[in-house]
Amino acid sequence: MIGYITTQEQAEEINAAIAKAQTDRGFPVFWLAGSDPIYTGEHAGKCFIPCDDATLSTPLIGHPPQTPVDFPEFTTIIESMGGLDARIDIPASNITSPQEL
Repeated sequence: MIGYITTQEQAEEINAAIAKAQTDRGFPVFWLAGSDPIYTGEHAGKCFIPCDDATLSTPLIGHPPQTPVDFPEFTTIIESMGGLDARIDIPASNITSPQEL
């Protein structure tokens, strides 16, 4: 899974910024990146924000459909997490709750 490793607080700030980009345009909040707690591995205790290329090219709204990268705020949000090159690949098992095993 490709995305960002961050704190819960930063994950909440990122998702709030994504929501604001939508509501500032008069849209309802129809998409958030979300975040997942990391249970195992070297990043246990942190949060994972998914951000692979498929997520970035997801059609969201409009004709032609806009994707997350079409919003001007995208650059600011991604830069706040270190840029696209700061994304890492972690095993999905690291974000699987022990209760789900």
